[in-house]
Amino acid sequence: MVLSIAVAGKGGTGKTTFASLLVRALVEQRVRPVLAVDADPNANLAEALGVECGRTLAEIRERGATPEGSPSSGIGRVRAVEDELQRTLVEAEGFDLLTMGRPEGPRCYCAVNHLLRQSLDALGRNYAAVVLDNEAGMEHLSRRTTNDIDFLVAVLNPTVPSLRAVRRILELSWELPIRIGHRVVLATRVGPEGVPEPLQRDIAALKIERLPDVPQDAAVERAGAEGRDVFALDAGSPALEAVRRIAARLGSALASPPV
Repeated sequence: MVLSIAVAGKGGTGKTTFASLLVRALVEQRVRPVLAVDADPNANLAEALGVECGRTLAEIRERGATPEGSPSSGIGRVRAVEDELQRTLVEAEGFDLLTMGRPEGPRCYCAVNHLLRQSLDALGRNYAAVVLDNEAGMEHLSRRTTNDIDFLVAVLNPTVPSLRAVRRILELSWELPIRIGHRVVLATRVGPEGVPEPLQRDIAALKIERLPDVPQDAAVERAGAEGRDVFALDAGSPALEAVRRIAARLGSALASPPV
């Protein structure tokens, strides 16, 4: 069984940091290989994971949407997209990275998007876990990534604007033509004082499971400022330890009924 986790939230809430820490935690817990997917047009997951960003799926999409770049129809075209997808993967120790690239342009991408979805679904079955770092909206999930998500993790920091964004993401997630097994909320960059009481009540009002908070971690902030990846963090990092517990919890919760 493949554990699939989509991470979404307002920009600046720490969703990419959480996604990269989650990849490290899963690899450490022998849930491997992991497919990390950067579905944010402002792609930063490669840097957070300490790998080079390779070719993007946007390039495959562009080539497939033009007559000169399109392979022949039928099984030949499917195989061509699958081959391109394999060449796009960036391989690392315990995980691979796939970068989606920029949003769609003015052309019609319906056919190539369908092929990409098919190929990504098939590709995902080769991994123990898939972690998708999404843009603030959820359109990437319906258009260009897997149709079957075990967990949608809506990330917020202890601010009202990020909570509003989480509400919109959750509302949109109910409208998408994909299966989402569990919707959960996660507070990151939480200081020693914890989440303020008014926000605690608002989070509870979402009526979905809340994961344990990820604390503010000076080592994580420093690593980001210095351009160091999450695998360079000390094993005792408080944020990493919190994400390890979350990774174990998500894995064990797969046996629970969908929310």
